[in-house]
Amino acid sequence: MKRFLFRILLFALIIVACDLAVGFIGDFLSLNARGETGRRVYIGNGAKEDVLLFGSSRMEHHYDTKILEDSLGMSVFNCGFDGIGIICSYGLFKLTTQHSWPKVVVLDFNPETDYLNKSDIKHALDNLLYFHGNPVVDSIFMNLDERANYKLLSKMYCFNSHFVALLLDNIHPLKNDINGYSPEDLEMLFEPGPFKEEGECDSLKLYYLERLIKDCRNNTTLIFTVSPWYRISDDKVLDPIKKLCRQYKIPLISHYNDSSFIYKKEYFSDMNHLNRRGATIYSKVVAGEIKKVINDELSEAQ
Repeated sequence: MKRFLFRILLFALIIVACDLAVGFIGDFLSLNARGETGRRVYIGNGAKEDVLLFGSSRMEHHYDTKILEDSLGMSVFNCGFDGIGIICSYGLFKLTTQHSWPKVVVLDFNPETDYLNKSDIKHALDNLLYFHGNPVVDSIFMNLDERANYKLLSKMYCFNSHFVALLLDNIHPLKNDINGYSPEDLEMLFEPGPFKEEGECDSLKLYYLERLIKDCRNNTTLIFTVSPWYRISDDKVLDPIKKLCRQYKIPLISHYNDSSFIYKKEYFSDMNHLNRRGATIYSKVVAGEIKKVINDELSEAQ
């Protein structure tokens, strides 16, 4: 019996030691990574640019930071990531504001990831696992999963889905960016089938949208934008966000069904994303609109 208990104890100690080793290696790789991991760590540890851009892949691929910087006369960093939604964006925003407050926050609103209940929230939040132990991050996970406080004790749980990416971003990053902006160089050569955004309202996503709005109030200028989709002609899906913007007096710049873009395949890499050519044109347009909003708010403040 004693031998059996000793083996159980030894096995438990080995598991704990392996878990700690994974955590040590994961933390080391994270701090020394470039590419996507390096960008994520930079944001979480306090991006200090004047203008921070948040959102999913459409933010990451549609907003050329250099064009925005030239137009606005302010430093800009793109904090968008593939597949994330408002909950993860809010977590990244809170991490940055623990260090300093940006002058302007722009959120590119995506109905699927920021309002409707279609996307996998827990998968999207993998981006925040790097920052486990931070009270802001842990509270978000607890809000989604009551057992998260136990899961987050394990370093293996926090790094298991990222180890390959961590290694690659230390050896040879697969993805490079320009102040967070990652352009798409493909051109859509096919005609996609019909598409319509449908789904039910996700109350948790709405909750974090409102948290972002309230946190920015009196601290920073918050602007919502919606970039173009290919062949989208009906923007009724945006009615809830329009209502929210009217309620809280948040500027909304929408090109969701902009005829200048939505029928031009040469501007898109796929139905959801602008390519480099389309992003360049769109960034020039939206930069002027963002600048106007900022100038209008400054005039009102005076």
